[in-house]
Formats: sequence, structure tokens, C-alpha cells
Amino acid sequence: MTKIAIAGLGALGKRWTEVVDSRPAGSAETTVHLSALVDPLVGSEQEPSWLEDRRDIMQVASIRKLDNCGIEAVLVVASSPSHASVVREALLQGYDVLVEKPFTTNLDDAGSLVQLAAEKDRILMVSQNYRFFPGPQIVRKLVASGEFGSIRAVAGQFWCDWPGKPYQHAMLHPMSLEMAIHHFDLVRFMFSAEVISGCVHEWNPTRSPYRMGGALEALFVMASSEGSFPFNYTGSLVTTAPAIPWGGFWRFEFDQATFVADDVNGDYALYRCSPSGRARISDFGDPTMAFDKSFQHFLGCIVNRTEPLCSGRDNLNSLRMALNFQRASAAP
Repeated sequence: MTKIAIAGLGALGKRWTEVVDSRPAGSAETTVHLSALVDPLVGSEQEPSWLEDRRDIMQVASIRKLDNCGIEAVLVVASSPSHASVVREALLQGYDVLVEKPFTTNLDDAGSLVQLAAEKDRILMVSQNYRFFPGPQIVRKLVASGEFGSIRAVAGQFWCDWPGKPYQHAMLHPMSLEMAIHHFDLVRFMFSAEVISGCVHEWNPTRSPYRMGGALEALFVMASSEGSFPFNYTGSLVTTAPAIPWGGFWRFEFDQATFVADDVNGDYALYRCSPSGRARISDFGDPTMAFDKSFQHFLGCIVNRTEPLCSGRDNLNSLRMALNFQRASAAP
């Protein structure tokens, strides 16, 4: 049995308790038990009200208080600016770690944590759960098959009017780190490609609740074993336009075919395009947001002691796309 602790007990922490609790007993490689909940607010007047219904689980204010509890792994789902310190403490205490995106909010912290995980021989995975959506999985298979030739161009879009949380309002690069990194990571995953050059321009309307960077436009040149291609992306947390699905809208131009991820008459899916219309291939997104699939992958890596598909080491390159290519920033 793998005993799990969740660190960070806001709304996302509550969601992750449901993910762990809903896992069927004895499924896949291991049985899981949610054994502890961790948050600095535990025991204070500010502790989340939902904890009152989970007194069956040990609740502590610090990872250090998990000693001698048999915990093997910690899910870090605290606020993004605190990821680095919480992951570091978990690794120092000898736990395997699954951390929500963004891995950290700066590259130096991320690199040092990757090194620490290696020194401690611990699993360190970033929950880039969009990789487990059905659409990206199929695109990755299409690329590997070579059936439609090489990828020649990729365009992605995401926008919504997201009010954000106080810590997000104060962050640098909130759109890039809190949302666009999902889509940047997807391009790396789907096409086994890495960025070789690029430019990200942030902007922020006067109505924005964010300190800066509530929206962005980006152009990257990506390279894979098949050659290079442009990736054009636009994203916003501060638009007044109707929101689009979390997985985003996409256009994939191969040598011999065009595919899109789009909402057609209320059906958000992956389609193959032709002059006569669009043929549905599969769902693109996942109504569960694939948290369960990401968690299952993490558990398999713990059991088999293998590096995750979206390890901390791998995620450094997604984080570089979000942080290394900032060329301009417009404050409100």
C-alpha cells in the first residue's frame, strides 16, 4: 500500500483528495491510502472549512510532522509561489513528489529541485495532466506513425475571463505560468519537439486584476527529429470574449493533412479537415481533466522506480518556454 499526503488544502487540494479517494481498491499497480493533509493553516482560525468533514485523516501544519507515519509520497498542490519550498521540504524528508503545474515560478528553483531529487533518488513529477487528454495522445500517435508526413506548423489559442486568486494577481507572468504552460508543454509532448528560438509578448488591459501579464502572444520555432516548425500561440485570462475549452483550440498542419481541435456544434473534439468539411477523430479534452490518469502514472513510477513521462527534469523545458522568452511586458 502506498500512503499519500496532500500538501496544500485550498480548492485544488480538496479536488485531489477526491482523486485519491475515488481510486478503486487494488487497481493498477498499487493500493493507495490518503493518510495525511498538510497546510500551514491547519489548526488556525483560517483553516479551510472542508477539513471539518475529513477529521478521519491526520491533519498537520508542516511536512516535517509526517515523520514515522509511513508516508511514501506527497502531492504538492499549494499556491504556485510556494511550490519550490514545499517540494524541497518533501524531497529533503525523503518522499516521492507529484507537484501541480507550474513546477516552480523560476528556473533556478526548478533546476535545484531536479538536482535534489536525483541526489535523494526520489521520483519528482509535474502534473501536466493535459498530456493525458485523448486528443493529444492521438496526435502524438499520428506523429509517430508518419502517416501524414512531418508537422509543418502549429497554432494554438486559449482565452477566458478568469478572476484569479490574490496570489495570482501578484505573480509575474500569470498567463504564462498558470495556463499557457499547459499548452506549451502539450506541443513538446505531441511532437517530441523542443524550442530553439522564440518571443513572448505579454499584455494587460486596464481592467485586469493581474499585476502584469494577464495575456500574451507567442511565436516559437520548435525542432524535432523530423525538422523544425513554427508554433504560434495566443492566450488570455482577461478577455471579454466567450471562454473556450481548457484544452484550447488548435490547428495542426502536416505535409498531407490538416487537423484541428475545435468546438463544432457543441462537440469539442479533434477533427481531420478537408475541403468538404471536418471528420471527427475523437474527444480532445477530458471531462475529468485527467487528474486520475496523471496520478495513476505517478503511482506506476513509484512502484517501478522509473522516471515519469513529465518528470521535473523534462518539465524544465516547458518552464523555459514560459519564462525564458519574455521580450516585452505591458503593465496596466
